[in-house]
Amino acid sequence: MNSIQILIVDYGSQYTLVIGRTLRELGVRSLILPPIKADDWLKKNTLKSVILSGSHWSVHSEGTPELPKSLDTTGQKYFVLGVCYGMQLLAHKLGGTVERPLAHREYGPATVTPDTGHPLFKGIKEKTEVWASHGDTVTKLPKSFTSIATSGGVAAMTDKNNRVLGIQFHPEVVDTKEGKKILQNFLDLSGCVKDWDPINLIHEIQKEVLDIMSKDKKNLILGVSGGVDSTTLAAVLAPVLNERLICVAIDTGGLRAGEVEELKANTTSALGKNASKNLVIIDAAKEFIKNIGTTIDGEEKRAKFREVYKQKFEEQIAKHQAGYIVQGTLATDIIESGKAGESAMIKTHHNVGLSWEVEDLHPFRNLFKYEVRELARVLKLPPAVYERNPFPGPGLFLRVVGTPVSKENIELVREADETVADILKKHNLNKEISQLIVALLGVNSVGVKGDERVYGHSLAVRAVQTVDFMTAKGYYFPEAVINEITSALTKHKDIVRVFFDMTPKPPATTEFE
Repeated sequence: MNSIQILIVDYGSQYTLVIGRTLRELGVRSLILPPIKADDWLKKNTLKSVILSGSHWSVHSEGTPELPKSLDTTGQKYFVLGVCYGMQLLAHKLGGTVERPLAHREYGPATVTPDTGHPLFKGIKEKTEVWASHGDTVTKLPKSFTSIATSGGVAAMTDKNNRVLGIQFHPEVVDTKEGKKILQNFLDLSGCVKDWDPINLIHEIQKEVLDIMSKDKKNLILGVSGGVDSTTLAAVLAPVLNERLICVAIDTGGLRAGEVEELKANTTSALGKNASKNLVIIDAAKEFIKNIGTTIDGEEKRAKFREVYKQKFEEQIAKHQAGYIVQGTLATDIIESGKAGESAMIKTHHNVGLSWEVEDLHPFRNLFKYEVRELARVLKLPPAVYERNPFPGPGLFLRVVGTPVSKENIELVREADETVADILKKHNLNKEISQLIVALLGVNSVGVKGDERVYGHSLAVRAVQTVDFMTAKGYYFPEAVINEITSALTKHKDIVRVFFDMTPKPPATTEFE
């Protein structure tokens, strides 16, 4: 850990790991720890800077997380940057005032006027678009601090030595137009140097897994879906594990049209010569549909999916005498599951937090989707892998919303998904979209077909654009495409209406459930 230059103190923001991702994108490694663990780490290590994350807490809340006791708030040992809650906490603890003025609550896009003469805002426009998410705001600065940006109130502050700084908005998210440049300026201020690249990361992951598995000769089970994450992880591990790597794919009955064939092709490209020996595909559609069909609640459906998922993998662990299970879990999954530091749980992910009798490994736990795509390119996997849009583990089961899952409903959604995907490919729109969702809504309504009354299903079509899936913009289809999709879907005898959902994330999540 001596090579770590930046410590990120995690106060539970949904964007904490995005800070680490952005720093890594700029070529600098960082370590993320909650306040208590950060306190101990700061006592034992030398570093160049500390970043205090945002949070869902208020500095005035009971039980609010504090600054690490060993944090040097004078800036003499290292530079300190507070982001959103991190800035409020610094101001609050150093003698400033933090209040909740109704006129200065900001949620979403905001415009900031920075002091472009300050090194933190070097090269930044005189007015810059940022992403804000706060109810508290600093209304009085600590002694010896000055304001270096405004947005109707103090948007950034610095001490007299420019070593302890705070910014009220989130520079780590892509919606802050010049956020990466601001963070690069902070890296320059604190003297950080580039120390990370994809090849190094691949070698680190291989070494990490080999070190863990060195104590015995047991096999390792990798859950594969044909998606970019599990396929790339298979490509990372195959050269060093050889026949000890067993890739297991489950046909849950919730896959899209042609997905089993795609899964075989993608996994084969990752495993190479060992593909025929190392890939196992299990048909468990009946069991998944039967178990999940007992509820319409999103979280309960995820729990029901996890039950069968775990059972099927335990069977394969026993069959192949495995001592380890590894999954392509990303930072996004861990954040939304409430397993990253102090972050709040948004929704359960099928492969996070399960209790296994064997060791459970998540080598991609600190990575985001775009980073894994870069690893796939470096590993020379085909474009079909690294350009593939994500698809949730529970699959189409999450796209039957507000009505019970059944074989018939799943087949209807599968057919509709294929129809919409084909239309988007025909118009060359598929590469503009990060994820496509076609869902059956549990809302039946009256329609007219062939001059006769019909009472049938409603479908929702949703597409989003995003870099890291922590924030996303709803995609607006051209009118001609909307008309074509609507016409194609309502030709089905049981579909009466089609809705288009462009809600951004937040407040929505990418999937409906």
